[in-house]
Amino acid sequence: METIDMDPLIPKAIWGFNGTERPGAVYLSAALAGHDQVGLPAFGIYGKDVQDQDDKTIPPDVKEKLLQFTKAGLAVATMKGKSYLSIGGVSMGIAGSQVSPSFFQDYLGMRTEYVDMSEMVRRIEEEIYDKEEYEKALLWVKENCPEGKDRNREDLKHSRSQKDTEWEMAVKMTLITRDLMIGNKRLVDLGYAEEAEAIMLLWLVSRG
Repeated sequence: METIDMDPLIPKAIWGFNGTERPGAVYLSAALAGHDQVGLPAFGIYGKDVQDQDDKTIPPDVKEKLLQFTKAGLAVATMKGKSYLSIGGVSMGIAGSQVSPSFFQDYLGMRTEYVDMSEMVRRIEEEIYDKEEYEKALLWVKENCPEGKDRNREDLKHSRSQKDTEWEMAVKMTLITRDLMIGNKRLVDLGYAEEAEAIMLLWLVSRG
């Protein structure tokens, strides 16, 4: 227990040295069990190759695991305190697409917010987005997103006009999704002060 960090806000990784002169595997198992007993997640690292006691090198497989843990820790630290925005319902009824509020709150320290697709439709129909940015984004899409071959039957193929409308809709939805996530101060100038704020900020204002 003397080697356990009790701070629940710091991600933990434990490297058990794989050496014949040291009980690295035993220590790793005991330390992980101790963390688990007090409810502190810990990432166990153990090299596949046996090392001499005086070997100061870090084996390639251990390096890879250390980097994986570090990247995961940075990702968690970046997400912590932010909100996960779910737009619409469960995608195509896929169980894995369901949002689990308890996972986001307990494991990642995030809140979950929900916006119905009707809000997306409202903003499109009422043109609540930056039109200058939209024109710029649409031009970028036309220059950088080539269409694939349409393999549908002739009677099922969309016309050029339909495809253009679908591209325009996709760009508008992308911009509106961004506005919902992080806000867009440009919308204030367009007369949409409430829509200019991100979902998380609106939640804080409503509670204040």
